[in-house]
Amino acid sequence: VRMKLHTLSSELEQQLRQYSDQPCTWWRETYAVWLNSINEGENESDDNRSNEWNTFRSEGIQHLVSPLVGCDVLWDPQWDPKKHAYLNVDEYGNDTSSSPTTINKINNVDGCHATMEAGSAGAIVDSISLIPGKRILIKDELSLWEDEFWINDRGYDPDAVVDDNDGGGNDENEDGVGNMPFVYGNRRGVPYKLERVSCIYTENTNEGSDDMSPVPLLLERTIYKQELAWTLGEDFREQTEYEEKLLAVEEALLQS
Repeated sequence: VRMKLHTLSSELEQQLRQYSDQPCTWWRETYAVWLNSINEGENESDDNRSNEWNTFRSEGIQHLVSPLVGCDVLWDPQWDPKKHAYLNVDEYGNDTSSSPTTINKINNVDGCHATMEAGSAGAIVDSISLIPGKRILIKDELSLWEDEFWINDRGYDPDAVVDDNDGGGNDENEDGVGNMPFVYGNRRGVPYKLERVSCIYTENTNEGSDDMSPVPLLLERTIYKQELAWTLGEDFREQTEYEEKLLAVEEALLQS
């Protein structure tokens, strides 16, 4: 399965950042940004809203994103022993042999794994939000299960070379990039390991909705893993709890 990646327009990215912890509003905010761009502040009748929503879904969204050329990823039920080597590594030294993810990955149950179409060479893209005006060499492998998502995402600066004595370069054997400066990711090849915290579902109905009623997209969120709900934003935690969690992370880093 091929998945095409895109980057958001500056207007859309700015708008969604204001609602980063409210994913149920993202589609409506995206629609509002597009609607504002075509109406330029004019008031539209409700009769036109339904047609505009259909136009937005079929054509409008394409004007708010730009394709990341060369960054398409290819999904496969089978994982590559070399490219997905992180599946065989326990970086924390814990016994995880009985965990659901470990069992599933060994038996290849309910999992999909992705590599970049560009291959091990990666793809160079223009950075828009991370380092505006710079190019970044992207290398990426992904693993997805029902309740976990692992992202082995690394970025390098292809326009600079760090001298070996500076300590900022990379061994050629690590990622095949020579002495390109490291921009983001994990130098040891440890992926970001995300767990499902909530589930979002849609109710395709207009009943009882006065706000943009022709838009048949009502999203709801349910908490799937209560012990991690604090990660969803201020509405799901007390400030003292947040400070305690950050302190625990800081102490763990100092001990590592």
